[in-house]
Amino acid sequence: MDQLPESLPPNYKSSTHIVELPVSTSIEVILSIIDRDGGVILNDLVSSEDLKCVEKEIEQYTKEDREEDDGFFKGLVPRETLLIGGLVGKSDTLAKICEHPVLEDLRREILTDHGTRRVENFDLPYHIDPLLSVSLSFRIGYGATRQRLHRDDGTHLIEHESRPYELKKSAQFGCLIAGVETTQANGATMFIPGSHRWDDKRQPRLDEVAFAGVFPLCKSVIPPRLNAVIPHRN
Repeated sequence: MDQLPESLPPNYKSSTHIVELPVSTSIEVILSIIDRDGGVILNDLVSSEDLKCVEKEIEQYTKEDREEDDGFFKGLVPRETLLIGGLVGKSDTLAKICEHPVLEDLRREILTDHGTRRVENFDLPYHIDPLLSVSLSFRIGYGATRQRLHRDDGTHLIEHESRPYELKKSAQFGCLIAGVETTQANGATMFIPGSHRWDDKRQPRLDEVAFAGVFPLCKSVIPPRLNAVIPHRN
């Protein structure tokens, strides 16, 4: 991927939008929007005090040089963007945020597996909770190009051809926390509502993109598409 991705014009206006809801919205409504659009912005999930604490707890890691990429991020994240991995191990505050009741409810509804399996003459019950697979910080540096449009569940080699989409069969559930105001100009997340229901043959177009432009304290919750704190099925 030596060729840089195509840039959007500065005056680009999206023909679609990402639904914004207060964090007090019922889980049923939040799930219905995620099921329909693939993502939603939840406002006021994280306090300003918690954001300041996270910033302070990871400050020592913000001055490090970025190491050579290997694996999923290779050729995807521009060199000007600093990635700080293992965030829940570096910030007790972020680990606490991950346990927010709304996120707990969403993980339980989307990712928890339970049922029975047959073993000879017996039905054995099972219950499998999700695992946290990725927790990281993106710090977009000056001059960084945009990321190419992609599905984050590619890390689990998920294919989207053989069966219709079901929210409860999602491989992962991703969340992005805005530490600063995000805009189209400074690198807000690009998102195409409804694209989670596409098969692998359907290619995205730039004119379908919406930007998750939010102020700090907002939370963007997008199951199979984006990432920051990503639990996945065990």
